[in-house]
Amino acid sequence: MFIFFTGIACLEVEAFSISDTNPVQHQKPTLVERNTSFELRFLAPSVNAGDVADAYLFFKTDGDMGYRQKKAALVSSNFLTELTIEDEQASELEYYLQIHLNDGKTITYPNNDGSVSPLSVDIVDPQRSGRQRIVEETGVDYTILSPDPGTTVSKQDVVIALTLFYDPAEIDTSASFHMYVDGEDITEEANASDYFYTYSPSNLSMGQHNAEFKLENADTAYVLADWNFSVIEPGQTVSAFTGEKQQQSWMPQGNVELRARNQQVGGYPNDALSGNVRISGQKGDISYSAFGLLTTQEDPRLQPQNRYGLHLYVGNWLELEAGHVYPTLNTYTIAGQRMQGVNAGFYFWDETLNLQFIYGKLRRGIDNIYDEISVEEQTFGDVQEPMRSYTLNTDDSGTFQREIAGGRIGFKKDDRFKIGLNVIKVEDDTSSIRLIDDYNDVMEVNPNLANSLNSQQQQILGNNPEDLGVSGNPTPRGNFVAASDIEAQFDNNRIQFEADGAVSLLNQDISDGTLTQQAADRIGYDIDEDTENLLDRLSWLIVINENMETLPIRFDEGTTNTSAELFFSTSILAGHSQLGLSYFNNDLRLRYRWVGPGYNSLANTTIRKDIAGFSIRDRVRLFENQIYLTLGYENLRDNVVNNRDATTSTVNYRGNVSWYPVNQDLPRVSLGIRKRTRDNEVELNNPLVATLDGISEQAAVQNIMIQNGDTLTVATPRLSNSYQFTASISKEFSLLGTNHNASVNYSLLNTSDEVFEYGDTQSQSISARVVNRFQNLPLQTNIGFNYNNSETSGGLNDVKIAGVNIGGSVFLFDDKLNIEMSVAFTKNRSESIPLVVNDNGTPQQSFDDYYMAATAGEGSITESNSYIVNTRTRYNLNQRHSFLLDFKYSNVRNMLSSSITYPNDHLMQLRYIFNF
Repeated sequence: MFIFFTGIACLEVEAFSISDTNPVQHQKPTLVERNTSFELRFLAPSVNAGDVADAYLFFKTDGDMGYRQKKAALVSSNFLTELTIEDEQASELEYYLQIHLNDGKTITYPNNDGSVSPLSVDIVDPQRSGRQRIVEETGVDYTILSPDPGTTVSKQDVVIALTLFYDPAEIDTSASFHMYVDGEDITEEANASDYFYTYSPSNLSMGQHNAEFKLENADTAYVLADWNFSVIEPGQTVSAFTGEKQQQSWMPQGNVELRARNQQVGGYPNDALSGNVRISGQKGDISYSAFGLLTTQEDPRLQPQNRYGLHLYVGNWLELEAGHVYPTLNTYTIAGQRMQGVNAGFYFWDETLNLQFIYGKLRRGIDNIYDEISVEEQTFGDVQEPMRSYTLNTDDSGTFQREIAGGRIGFKKDDRFKIGLNVIKVEDDTSSIRLIDDYNDVMEVNPNLANSLNSQQQQILGNNPEDLGVSGNPTPRGNFVAASDIEAQFDNNRIQFEADGAVSLLNQDISDGTLTQQAADRIGYDIDEDTENLLDRLSWLIVINENMETLPIRFDEGTTNTSAELFFSTSILAGHSQLGLSYFNNDLRLRYRWVGPGYNSLANTTIRKDIAGFSIRDRVRLFENQIYLTLGYENLRDNVVNNRDATTSTVNYRGNVSWYPVNQDLPRVSLGIRKRTRDNEVELNNPLVATLDGISEQAAVQNIMIQNGDTLTVATPRLSNSYQFTASISKEFSLLGTNHNASVNYSLLNTSDEVFEYGDTQSQSISARVVNRFQNLPLQTNIGFNYNNSETSGGLNDVKIAGVNIGGSVFLFDDKLNIEMSVAFTKNRSESIPLVVNDNGTPQQSFDDYYMAATAGEGSITESNSYIVNTRTRYNLNQRHSFLLDFKYSNVRNMLSSSITYPNDHLMQLRYIFNF
């Protein structure tokens, strides 16, 4: 007898879907530079903009406990996020992308759980500081012509201009230089020549403004020039402008955008209209910005699609955000999670004292949708009247509105000492949705759910409403987290110390409120009135009852009543500390962390739980910061409170060398190798399987022990070794009158499982991208290639994905018309042989069951080709009016069966932008 195998939870085999190929492509940077802004770009040509609810980049450095998150903007077919790493001791950046779709699905890059196997890239220090470094890296120098940095000019005299100095044989100006005013790209509106850029704004508001000039390529952006200036009304004196009685205007500047979309996905239409507005303004020390988005895709069964927000800044002492915001207190509490509410920060005495408050909701309430009541009849023996059971199932699950309130108080002494205390309370609003618990609720909420019942059945449930079984109702949860953090620096920042500590409480079901004497009696406890009052007083922080994941109360059972006292189990604690030493071109970091299995923050679910251990990392900087040699060791274990049958230790070894030459004629190179060993020191033992002819003991379904003639199931053994090699190289060069930026990435991951027959996995990938910028033409092109081959289940599953994409961008009619186009082709082939469970002819007991590969006829082979065309056309009628047309077409063909066809998807979107 065979049972087809779909998952081995007990053996912790990673799930793998051969049908879900990742639509995201990404060329990671070879290196990222500390304190320098850079952009991460994820290409997703087959993901339709109308299907995307939101997208986030999750990132952390090697000194962070959990991931922070930052919203990724969707521009054409690219998800873009800009980061700046400021941690002076961070040596590695880890990140992954999550795209949340409107249908509830999530796309993660890399595949599977990105938080476990994220992308990683080395962080390096600048070879030079300031302007000299930029000149050496880019080959471009400049002179600011106007306005001079820090000066004040009349509104009618504002001309932003600078001249460039560079070798035209090495630098392309057609598509790489960009001018920004107050963060807005105005390159298309500026008058530009090879060595001279000038821009005369007609509607610049009164107040302080910022101008930037950047050299941008596919991976990063270099800020060549960055300066501030102020604008006053004609006839207004500078002294009046800088005095207390300023006559500046509150008139905003911004843009309004209208969109109309025609889309077909999977043969179904998905048309939509939307409009958004962004405004900003400034007067003296007060500045503000606001945005709003309205769309016909707003649906009460989805989280909000209409978005709005307001940001207000007053000097350097007040920062206020309202609407849809992304607050951060610290990693243990909330770190960039979107919420709808208020985030306010107050900074006093040159930030010696800072206060931050957040209040709002993390999600809105969505009602359950129920199916009609179903009736199941069963007859036992000679009983004439059958037994009936009545069930109400959930067709579409809802959610409670989840509210959050929290704050932070921090103290700072210069930049040498910081300390802060953070608290958050997250609680579901039990009144935000109406649930059905019995038949009486059906009659009140939706009597139509009883239409499937006859009159007799309705009468039976009317007399006994509790006989109706309801499944699928969500449960409201409550959470409280308190965390502290401290930073100290000594000897000119050569010695850095950081420490964090946190405690959390989580209630899995607060629907019945706090634990009362009556409720305790029902579950076998006998608590006194004082204990009940204590729990009631604590309910303003968190509702405490029998559904606590870890109960923070210790009961003392006496002769009559049971009294209680506060008790905090170590399982709800988390903390980490690290010491950094920077001497003699060495950066040494020692780190220890401990996170209990009961630690939870509903506002940040990326924190890895049930883990403890230490790590050592040393980085050596050689040849004036051009070569970085990094060695690392990490030893972690789970089962930190000894509540499992076995403890798994994970030991990581890491080595990396990066070459970051100053000479632009040389490539940037990064090579890395890692080894990971996981071992729970449990011996493999199943003599019942081991004695079978031709069957390996490593194929056994269960690990057993025979004791006093009894067969017992014991912990599953785990012993595996993983090796990973990564290589990345990037180079800028000139060929045939064209500047090229080329990069190649390669990765090989091999896991050998020593105790499970089908646990081996292997994956290798290679990707390449070349961006071409033509010197004498307003044209930029790019071509990319990627190949991925993954084998899992000891080679039973084999997936090959190969893709190529070609694109370009051209500017015409004095840069008024911009046309972008790309074509992508992807070939997917998968071969899969499922695992089955062989019961060895003894279905009555499972100790001798073993896994085996199914026959060839039970396997499957799929192969498909996909073609995707993307175009974007933008026409700037003048400085105020712009029109954009986006078009996307995709086709998927099954190459093994002509009878299997897929509908063609398309997207056509028209946008109008008005700037004011």
